[in-house]
Amino acid sequence: MNTHLSAQTENEIYCYIKQKGIKYPEVVLRQAIYETGHFRSNIYQKKNNLFGFRRKRYMAFDDWKACVDYYKVWQEKHYTNDEVDYYAFLQKQNFSGKRKFRYDLQLKRTHIRATLKCIVDGKKE
Repeated sequence: MNTHLSAQTENEIYCYIKQKGIKYPEVVLRQAIYETGHFRSNIYQKKNNLFGFRRKRYMAFDDWKACVDYYKVWQEKHYTNDEVDYYAFLQKQNFSGKRKFRYDLQLKRTHIRATLKCIVDGKKE
């Protein structure tokens, strides 16, 4: 795998997550990395699905940005209490689909390869 490409992808996705105003952007990026196996999964490559969103089957998006846009709507609908730890929220939401699986711990262990740098509202972050 081309690590440099993955790092570019991580930074690009992270910056778009921040641009959209999604809460806890580093956690959300960890989800994308974890769910796609560092952007190698078929679900990501064929369906542009960064987060494993599914109804009966995995959802398909026109591009990865559309998937991030969907995440924003999903987060606004489900994450209604900012005082709840976001990792705990994801675990309680059963985002992984497996009841006893410690999704929160897996995300905390997920490594971000890129140095995350964005320009948001004209400011470097």
